[in-house]
Amino acid sequence: MNFEQIRKFTPQLLRIAQKHGIAKVYVFGSIARGESTPQSDVDFLVEMQEGASLFGVAGFSYEAEKLLGIAVDVVPVSALPQVKDRDFVLNIQREAIPL
Repeated sequence: MNFEQIRKFTPQLLRIAQKHGIAKVYVFGSIARGESTPQSDVDFLVEMQEGASLFGVAGFSYEAEKLLGIAVDVVPVSALPQVKDRDFVLNIQREAIPL
């Protein structure tokens, strides 16, 4: 799957996100870089709404996988400060494309 294919699902993905307390959704990783292969998953970076539970990340992940028919990884922005690999975090921040 490539970014243009993901973009076609933007309205549904944003509805799912809102339902689970997610304010913003970004795509990063191989799909954002235009380097995806048929084996690639979709990497989402999400900003939670104030007061929303992190359980919303799991709900969004589950529903997004069902919708897209491929594996997804969901990383909340709030988790980035705990990641020890700063280069990884910088790459996420550089690559992230909003839906």
